[in-house]
Amino acid sequence: MGMFQRFVDRSTLSDEYDEYEDGYEEYDDEERLDADVSPIRSVPSVPQLARIVTVHPTSFSEVRAFAEQYRSGLPVILNLTETDTESRKRIVDFALGLCFGLEGQLNKVSEDVLLMTPHTVTMDEHAAAGGAPAF
Repeated sequence: MGMFQRFVDRSTLSDEYDEYEDGYEEYDDEERLDADVSPIRSVPSVPQLARIVTVHPTSFSEVRAFAEQYRSGLPVILNLTETDTESRKRIVDFALGLCFGLEGQLNKVSEDVLLMTPHTVTMDEHAAAGGAPAF
């Protein structure tokens, strides 16, 4: 007897299966109708916004902290009021690249404040006098 035939013999259903079948009770469809069933509800595809992170970086060396928060899906407000001109350019450039890479948006709130929104968050822009344009 070859190896293949031994495999087929062992994997083929035999009469041993019938002896297990006798030990099971019949399943009553009426029992299933009495079970507590909760209705199907849709799950929102966009997670609920739990918080917004606000940072006040003073130098480029502080970008990692807000980058990790943004990468985890949280919106980040960048307040650049205390940042010198050279660091501000580098931080804004980094933030713009981070937003682009993660398919988010960088929005200008004021001259010194930017809002980084991940792709899971939408920002409604209302037509108002002096509204800040998006980057």
